[in-house]
Amino acid sequence: MHLTRRAFLASVTFSMAGLSERAADAALARGITLDELVRASRRAIVGVALEAHCEWATFGKQRVIVTDTRVRVEETLLGAPAEGHEVLVRVLGGRIGELGERVSGQAELVLGTPALVFLGAETATPSLIVGAAQGHYRIEADAERALRLWPSPHLPRLLRPETAAVSRLRGRTVSEAKELLRACVR
Repeated sequence: MHLTRRAFLASVTFSMAGLSERAADAALARGITLDELVRASRRAIVGVALEAHCEWATFGKQRVIVTDTRVRVEETLLGAPAEGHEVLVRVLGGRIGELGERVSGQAELVLGTPALVFLGAETATPSLIVGAAQGHYRIEADAERALRLWPSPHLPRLLRPETAAVSRLRGRTVSEAKELLRACVR
């Protein structure tokens, strides 16, 4: 499945039914399989968010707040390594002055916190995260200090979650995830 910017925005618009302050668990999305996630991604990286800023952007005829985050690339798990050691990643929503916009089902990159993100196949900068929250995984050390993947905190409720990438990646180590991604490319 090739995920175009238009299809991505349509799925986000459908899942959020308008920009509002509703809880993320009210959102419903079709679960993206790991194969779909890999095919739609230009690269998958482990990175650490360094700084973020919000600005206005236009998608179609809609003017929305977006957050652009500068991410230091720690490791490339899929695709060509990033040019340089940083990428700019965009998510929908954010805060400008006293005006804030929350978009259900979007990833949230936390400054100083490592994450695995699947970046869009488009060559535009900044890059969008494929599948929004479905393409974002927090990385936390377990009791044995192994780095494990956990779903984005803003992951919407998924249709057919058992076939979704999140079901295959949840709790895996970064090394295990890398092997799963390589198997999808073969």
